[in-house]
Amino acid sequence: MSPADPATGPAAPDAAALPPLVLPCRPAPRNLMILAAMGLLAAGTVVLARALERPDAAGSWHGWLMLLLGGASAGLAGRYALARLVLDDGGFRLKGLLVDRAVRWTDIQDWKALSPGGPAESVLVVYGETRRRLFVPLIYEESQALPIGLAQRGFPRY
Repeated sequence: MSPADPATGPAAPDAAALPPLVLPCRPAPRNLMILAAMGLLAAGTVVLARALERPDAAGSWHGWLMLLLGGASAGLAGRYALARLVLDDGGFRLKGLLVDRAVRWTDIQDWKALSPGGPAESVLVVYGETRRRLFVPLIYEESQALPIGLAQRGFPRY
């Protein structure tokens, strides 16, 4: 912090001392992803249990399909819905149960907004010398700050 000037009062904190911007997932997408995973897993289990009671029935593949879709939904929920998007002066980070990926602003090669203005807005970021890709759905609170930061190649300044 800058020293206080007795004539003007306490000084404002330095920009470097500001904490990172931590953006949790919005409640609606998070709850929808979790409920979809739980519902598909439960329904698949029930369908498979009923198929075991009647071995002559040909409905067991429905249960396996529901379990597969439920597992994929649980993976998406763990990767995106239970994660946080963290923006700071060094870059941004997607941190959650199944993902922990940090990207420095200086490493960004290219980025593209996918379905802008649509119901499932997202950003595809290409970064690093090996041109790795990171898909970030804009389901986080105040996540419109990410495309602004990507365009400015730094912490978003409005």
